[in-house]
Amino acid sequence: MRKAALLVMMLPGAAQATGLNCTFTTICAPQTDCQTNAGVPFTFDVISGTLSLMGADGPIMGTPLSNTTPPALSVLFDTVENSTILLSVSPSGEAAMTQHDVAPGDRIQAISYFGTCEPGT
Repeated sequence: MRKAALLVMMLPGAAQATGLNCTFTTICAPQTDCQTNAGVPFTFDVISGTLSLMGADGPIMGTPLSNTTPPALSVLFDTVENSTILLSVSPSGEAAMTQHDVAPGDRIQAISYFGTCEPGT
């Protein structure tokens, strides 16, 4: 049932108004390699027909990427200066999220999260 609900949620229009609740259970970073986790939660809401992420200064609107074939989705978030988040979700709810940061000294840092997303309640 979760798969069917996710497919409906990702279709354009009113059905998308629920958002996504994601739980990431594997986290990979250069400092720690990949580690399992009890579940890092992220909530994505729908505002004006697009996914948004709540930041320190309010909602951050996502930009859907056009090269992902629905019902899968990929959304890009410009979070704070020199930081970007990419969220990709398969039709079955499998999810990957990567945060890219341009650090001092022109260094690039990236953290990847793997888990699942379900329609918001």
